[in-house]
Amino acid sequence: MSKANCIVMVLALSVVASARGAAGIALEANARWKLEFPDLPDTLATMSTGQRQPARLTVQLPANYSRERKFPLFALLNGDDGGRGDTLPRDSKTIGSNDFICVSLPLFKRVFDKTNGVLVTVDDFETVSRAYRVMFQKLFDTVPNIAPERSALGGFSNGAHTTALLLAGQDDFILGHFRAFYFVEGGNPLAANALHQAALKPCRFLLMCGDQGKDYLSPAVEFGARERGLDFTFITMRDTGHEFPLKYQRMLGQWIRGERLSETEQK
Repeated sequence: MSKANCIVMVLALSVVASARGAAGIALEANARWKLEFPDLPDTLATMSTGQRQPARLTVQLPANYSRERKFPLFALLNGDDGGRGDTLPRDSKTIGSNDFICVSLPLFKRVFDKTNGVLVTVDDFETVSRAYRVMFQKLFDTVPNIAPERSALGGFSNGAHTTALLLAGQDDFILGHFRAFYFVEGGNPLAANALHQAALKPCRFLLMCGDQGKDYLSPAVEFGARERGLDFTFITMRDTGHEFPLKYQRMLGQWIRGERLSETEQK
C-alpha cells in the first residue's frame, strides 16, 4: 500500500472515530444505543421478577441530530415494574423523529415487598434520586449538547409516581436538567405535595387521567396549580381506564413540542 493511501485510510478512520462518543457510541442522526450501569442497585423489574439484568438507559438520537446545536431530552418512565429501560415510546409519532433526544429508563425501589407490590412511594426517594443522577449524568457526559430548555421527564402509572416523587423531594439535579414534567394515570398525590415549591415556577406540567377510573385528586391538583399560577395543563382521556391510548400519546407529543392544544382536548 502506498504512503498516500495509508494517509487517506488513517484520515477516514479518524473521521469515523470523531463521530463516536464514549465506548464507540455513535453520535449521529437516528443512532440508537444503550448505556449499562452494572454497579447500580437492582432495578424494580429485577426485584419483582428475580431475573437480574443491569440497569440500562436506551437512547434514540433524532433524525436531524448534529453536534452544532443543542437538543432537548424526552425521558419516558414506564408503568408497573418499569421494564428494563429498553422500551422507547410505543409510537414514533409521540415525539416525532426530529428535535428531541428520546430516552427510556427503568424504575427503582429501595426494598421490594410482594405484599405491597411495585408501587413507588416516598420511602424510595433516595434510591431513585441517586440512581437517576448517575444514569443521566453519564448520558450528559456522552452527549454534551443536551439542553434543559424544553427537556421533559414523565411517565405512565408507576412512572408518573416516580416523576412526582422526584419533584416532591425537591431533587435539584432533576430540576436543573428538565423544564417540563408529565404524569399519565399517576402521580397525583405526590404532585400535589410539590406544587408549593418556588423551583417549580418556571416549569410546565401536564396531567392526563382516564375518565373510567376513580380519580379523586385531580381537582385538588388543578386547584393548587392555578392558585400558584403554574403552567399546568389537564387532559381527561375520554372512554379510558388505566391505559394510555395512541390518541393521547400523540397529544402528549404535541404538548412536549409546545404545540397548542384545542380547548376541546383539554379538561
